[in-house]
Amino acid sequence: MNQKSSNLLPFELACYEIYDNGYNPLNTIREFWSQHTITDCQESLWALFENYRKSEAQQNSTDVKEMHTFLMKMCRVLIAYFLLHFRKIEIDALAFAFAEPAEVITTDLEAKQRIHSFFNRISE
Repeated sequence: MNQKSSNLLPFELACYEIYDNGYNPLNTIREFWSQHTITDCQESLWALFENYRKSEAQQNSTDVKEMHTFLMKMCRVLIAYFLLHFRKIEIDALAFAFAEPAEVITTDLEAKQRIHSFFNRISE
């Protein structure tokens, strides 16, 4: 198997995990948000975009491995969210354990709301 194919294989396998016995998209989503913060996701995606934009390959094998692991988890959680919507699975009543305390998340969201409102007023 050539290098390009072996790099794509984990992404393909992530798409087929939904057919495993006992697969539950809710568990995938719970696990993801218990390990990652929204800020971590933004920073990882930004770093990936910057590397792509600059056409830079990451040289540090640890960084490459961490980014690959994150992207695989992100792929799995996107597929899980798709299945929730497609199968109309309700999640409102389910409890989630987030990687950060609710107060930290609320404070961050409120700060971003104020920033959004500020720039929205300027643009009007």
